Amino acid sequence: MKVKTLLKAFNTFFAIIGVFFISVLLFIYLSNGPGLTTLLSVMGLVETESLYEIDASQLFTGASRGVVDALNDPYSKYLSKDSYEELQLRLNAEFGGIGVYVLQDAEGSLKIISPIKGTPAYKEGLKHGDIIIRINGDSTINMTQDEAVALMRGDPGTQLELGVYRESDGKEYDFQIIREIINVPSVEDQVIEDNPEIGYIRLNQFHAHSAGEMVDSVNRLINEDKIKGLILDLRNNGGGEFGASISVASIFLDGEEVVSEVDAKGNKTVHRASSGKIDLPLVVLVNQDSASAAEILAGALQDNKRALLLGQKTFGKGLVQTLYPLPDGGALKLTTRKYFTPEGTDINEIGIYPDYEVENDPESSMDLQLEKAREMLKEQIF
Repeated sequence: MKVKTLLKAFNTFFAIIGVFFISVLLFIYLSNGPGLTTLLSVMGLVETESLYEIDASQLFTGASRGVVDALNDPYSKYLSKDSYEELQLRLNAEFGGIGVYVLQDAEGSLKIISPIKGTPAYKEGLKHGDIIIRINGDSTINMTQDEAVALMRGDPGTQLELGVYRESDGKEYDFQIIREIINVPSVEDQVIEDNPEIGYIRLNQFHAHSAGEMVDSVNRLINEDKIKGLILDLRNNGGGEFGASISVASIFLDGEEVVSEVDAKGNKTVHRASSGKIDLPLVVLVNQDSASAAEILAGALQDNKRALLLGQKTFGKGLVQTLYPLPDGGALKLTTRKYFTPEGTDINEIGIYPDYEVENDPESSMDLQLEKAREMLKEQIF
């Protein structure tokens, strides 16, 4: 009796599951019958008539990528297993590669933001603004930022061939670069003025260790070098971890709002700085390649009247992506939220305007923005 009862329960369960799936398919068909029929027709024709062989897993991967591409969102991506692993390595700040930060602009160009000092890319002469046009002989047309980064990663000692277009002189250059283990510190610091003592910190990106590195640098400059003011350089910082931007903002703010975010359903979340702050005169440098997490930090410091922003209008990426691991080992990087500065400003595709607009002359080696920041800090200190 018990066996019959158990079998009956199983039959009932699977009957309910079957009815559920049939109902779902029926709903999809009734709401978008031509679309579903087209998808099934394409998959069937590819499977039976294509000159090129493809297995079921490739079909599903292609369909998944196509669904994400249909969003027409440059920041939402289906990541293969390899691409996902590379992204995790980048966020953990240690990997085999050449040592460059890459940002994909609105036109889809893959632009080198800055080579990391001391890395193979820096030694070989890659420059800020170089546009990557070939990787190992393959064109980067229609290549995503994550795909490009994955191709540039590799085992230490292996060679990468990189073709770039340099807009400043209108020429193409080819580089053969040997990969190394890249340990990516996000912070560089120094004292740039002795009377009064002015500290300088360059924050290159936001990753898992950025907040800790920032705390170490700020404490050292204050306690050992006795600085009276600080310049925080966010130029050419393409962003990184959302949470890291809030942690770094907490070094300079004391419980104030850092950023708010709103999801597709209109739910709003406000992120505030933790208690306790470094209370020093602060000037922040930004430019057109300061993006994402860098804009969150810059906007928080500006709106809370904690720092003056100097330089050029920022990139304008006011969207937050969430990573969803997938059963095939890859991941979906999906735009899920829009963020707003503490004053409620939507900066997406707009950017943040600095308090003082100063442009550097590309033909000159003089950093006019940095010099102006020094002058402004001296005025605040004296």
